[in-house]
Amino acid sequence: MSEPKASREVAVNTARTEGSTEYHFDPHVTWVEPGGTVTWRLESGTHTATAYHPGNDQPRLVPEGTDAWDSGTMSEEGETFEHTFETEGVYHYLCTPHEQFGMIATVIVGEPHLEDQRALQTMPENKPEEVHGKLEELNTMVREIMGEGHEEEEAHTEDGHGHEEETHTEEETHTDDGHSHEEETHTEA
Repeated sequence: MSEPKASREVAVNTARTEGSTEYHFDPHVTWVEPGGTVTWRLESGTHTATAYHPGNDQPRLVPEGTDAWDSGTMSEEGETFEHTFETEGVYHYLCTPHEQFGMIATVIVGEPHLEDQRALQTMPENKPEEVHGKLEELNTMVREIMGEGHEEEEAHTEDGHGHEEETHTEEETHTDDGHSHEEETHTEA
């Protein structure tokens, strides 16, 4: 995902492999524009798409001032639920019956300042380790999608313009056999 879209679809499913069952929202992180709509489509199993919101008896991991949303139980293949997101921010949500198995995902709306997002700053109490681990994984994915930590650092001059600083150093060293050679190091700040 390189940019937010006006609408996106998330597949909701249960994947059974030999010896295990996995529960998925696919993709794990969805990015829409403010006013954008996400549609959840049930592929298999019985699931919900439920905001982490006090209105759903959950801790708030969505922006302040936003309403709770919940698909209710979806159990018929092809069934859909959609929600339109007006407020920019990061929204974590879960599947109520499968939260403890890590069936948690995220919607990013617009281009929010990540340091202001409750979803990224708060780890809910009274949740199992699996939930905390999945939320940390999602938070890392959100930061990667939004480009945090991947920008080159620039030194800023007093006039506010950025520039790169380069330093060249040459050192002459002598080896045990008496020969000398030059070492050059090059660094950018």
